[in-house]
Amino acid sequence: MKLLIAVLSLAIAAPAFAHGPTPRKTDEAVVVKAAPDAVWAKIAEPCGIAKWHPEVKACEVVDDKTSNITLKNGGKIQQQVDELDVANKTLNYRLGGEIALEALPVSSLTGRIKVEADGSNAKVSWMARFYRFDTGNEPPEGQDDETAQNAVDSFIKAGLAGLESGK
Repeated sequence: MKLLIAVLSLAIAAPAFAHGPTPRKTDEAVVVKAAPDAVWAKIAEPCGIAKWHPEVKACEVVDDKTSNITLKNGGKIQQQVDELDVANKTLNYRLGGEIALEALPVSSLTGRIKVEADGSNAKVSWMARFYRFDTGNEPPEGQDDETAQNAVDSFIKAGLAGLESGK
């Protein structure tokens, strides 16, 4: 009986010892002094990000859902559109393929950019969920949660600032 209780105790406690990366989230918004339709047109345009995001050097359309983005730091990411909801001005995407550490220190990322009216202006919300680059239990410096959070926060804030400045 004691052995059974000990085994059951370990089975119940085992999940507490499980470890791995915790999903992270960034959720930012700005009000852009422009009509929502005009802002949406910039976001929805294939590879339009190269025109308004200050950290993007170039963008190449691969097909109607995939773009290869080159950042000014030399890193490369592939954006895959999951849904482009024109009626609700919402773009849902994910990073695909191999994500270069120098581009963004994440192993996966899904995001959503939404444009809504705020009076005569546009409120742009950008949310991303992601995991750090190294998904092991002891990630090295530069591949940990804090580095991933800071990099994604910075990327999204820079993009929103680019839209806000009217680039």
